[in-house]
Amino acid sequence: MTAGAINPFRPTRWEHHADGRPLIWFTEEAEELSADKSTYIHGTRGTGKTTLLKGICWEDLCLNESLKMQRRLADFKNIGIYVRFPDHISASMSFTDWAAIFPQVQNPEYEFYSFFSAAVEAICIERVADACHQLREMDEISITAGQELQLVSDFIGEFPAIAAFASRPPVTFLDLGRCLRQMVSAMNRACGRGTVGDLVGKLPDREPYRMLAYFAERASAAIRLKTSMGSQTVGFKFCLDDCEVLSRLQRKSLNSLVRLSRAPCSWVVSSVGGGRDDSETFIESQPLTDADRRVISLDGRDEHAFRQLCQSVVSLRLIFSLPHAVRPTLSQSEVSSFFDLQQRLGRWDVNDMMGALVKRSARPAAELLNKGAGQLLALMRKKRKKVPARYTEAEARLPFYEAYVLMLWRGREESFKTTLESTDVEKLTTFVESFGQPGFEAWLRRKQRGAFLHFATSLGIRRLPLAGANIVVSLADGSIRDFLEIMGEVYEAYVGAHKWDPKDPSNLHRFATSRTPIANSIQTNGIYSASESYFEGVSRRSEIDTDVISRLLAGLGEYTSMLQTNPGDPRTLSTTERGVFFIDYVSVMASGALPDSAKFVNAAIRQAELAGYLRPVEIRRHQTQHVDGQFRSIAFRLHRRFSPKFRFSFRGAYEGVALDPQELSILCLGGATVTTRDWAENVAAKIPATSAQLELLSIMAPDNG
Repeated sequence: MTAGAINPFRPTRWEHHADGRPLIWFTEEAEELSADKSTYIHGTRGTGKTTLLKGICWEDLCLNESLKMQRRLADFKNIGIYVRFPDHISASMSFTDWAAIFPQVQNPEYEFYSFFSAAVEAICIERVADACHQLREMDEISITAGQELQLVSDFIGEFPAIAAFASRPPVTFLDLGRCLRQMVSAMNRACGRGTVGDLVGKLPDREPYRMLAYFAERASAAIRLKTSMGSQTVGFKFCLDDCEVLSRLQRKSLNSLVRLSRAPCSWVVSSVGGGRDDSETFIESQPLTDADRRVISLDGRDEHAFRQLCQSVVSLRLIFSLPHAVRPTLSQSEVSSFFDLQQRLGRWDVNDMMGALVKRSARPAAELLNKGAGQLLALMRKKRKKVPARYTEAEARLPFYEAYVLMLWRGREESFKTTLESTDVEKLTTFVESFGQPGFEAWLRRKQRGAFLHFATSLGIRRLPLAGANIVVSLADGSIRDFLEIMGEVYEAYVGAHKWDPKDPSNLHRFATSRTPIANSIQTNGIYSASESYFEGVSRRSEIDTDVISRLLAGLGEYTSMLQTNPGDPRTLSTTERGVFFIDYVSVMASGALPDSAKFVNAAIRQAELAGYLRPVEIRRHQTQHVDGQFRSIAFRLHRRFSPKFRFSFRGAYEGVALDPQELSILCLGGATVTTRDWAENVAAKIPATSAQLELLSIMAPDNG
């Protein structure tokens, strides 16, 4: 990207926005989070967890221009309090040896629970005190000076040890907030320096949750939220972000606070990943249940909901990229459709892309497919079969993938040949009678992306004609951040194709207000650029072992491509879209423990999952807890954004493939001794010569294409 260039789709991360107020689109999920019940929310990186939390917290509701046009603080019954754990809790708090500090205590973990919960409560009270002060300054709430002084005085009277962390006893909300920050800072320092034993006796004498409950209940009773319907009482919703950094004991302590909470306190606990058990508490026989909190997975968004979110976010981005003088004044519903993805990007299905390949190629296979597709459509009309609307004479479109699959099908089970012959056109007459049968047509739909990849590879075409709103949304893989990155690359390709000055802000208005569809070739260039930059970005990550993760991803990418595109392998069509990798560690476990190589592989997979490069797939069977808290078997696939680079289905992988952890250790530790391509070819050659699907797990819901 040119230095100084303007791109309305970047930056895509909260921390990269200079003003600290990124654009927020308020969704139904945010409405759910604002309810009285506590919520645990999880999802892979980029799915919008922070945006959801910020969307119900007081700072952005009062200060963020994009959110203020959709919601006001007065629309909610709870004041959202945002807490990002890494900003407040030191990592050293996870490593303190509590058994050494309290050698006489039967279970030192309970001492940690008391210590950590005190830190969490202090952070939450400090944030509430700061919110009350600032909201009163903004005239959003009412509370008298006398009430404030009395509340702080009563709190310090109940927990006098807190005052020792300040140079003078706290009097106001600001004083109390400063004092509590110093207390938490002292706790972090003590953990880092190994002086926790000296500090514990100086902390307030309390039972977990009592300190927070005492302050929150009195603050709720004192303040009044100003609304159009008059003043109302409010509760506090503590929105805790980046909770994946917490250790097992920290999670257990936090769960205990959520279990103990009652009005006016409730929680939103957000973390990367999912599938872990978040029910364990320190309260005997009282784990977290559905009655205590709901659990929301952002990875489970349906395609329609995610596409609507994408359109709303891209529209909001473009509107706010325009100068104030030309920025339109729109309602929320009008904002969401300002940039119509369907109109600007169009929709390309598999047959459109296969048709483009047929036009580009002069090979006999392309001519045969074109003839076969025309013959199949003519037969469907002659037999008076119900011809889908997409194949009307006005559309002049042909059923390429249907013809391709049937021309290669041997007519029994999942048996396919690998090359087209002239006689294959004639046998289409045999299969046309099956059209109209739901099961048969669903079977064909499941083969369509496999047919596209098989055909393109047989023609020797490397760069696939990927374009359309449906393709861009699919490649984003449920991540709004990845969607914006892809759109950012499409925008740069658009500017370059039109030879515009990338630094000229007037181009934003021309792009945003145009109703002309973006050319497919421009979209394809942007899509491939986004895929390449995604892989190149692995080497720039500081929190992962970049060499190992790059080899892991490249090897899995090559392997997935071979599984899905090899035109000489009949299984490419018999079981399409393979590449959900299933790893069973039982085979390498000795005496109940994993060998070092398997631990290394597991750690690499975990790093790649946390970074968003690998997508974990839920497996309902054979998922037994191991002694170290990890699963004995896991399943995952590559992020779809890698699809253009490595040439696998833009819908990702759906079919399971067993993978030996020892093979992965060769890939991750091989270095210069084995290339990722050689590794993939070697592993692919070991797959048993059978077209039967993996029977060891039920990975996905029934796929109807």
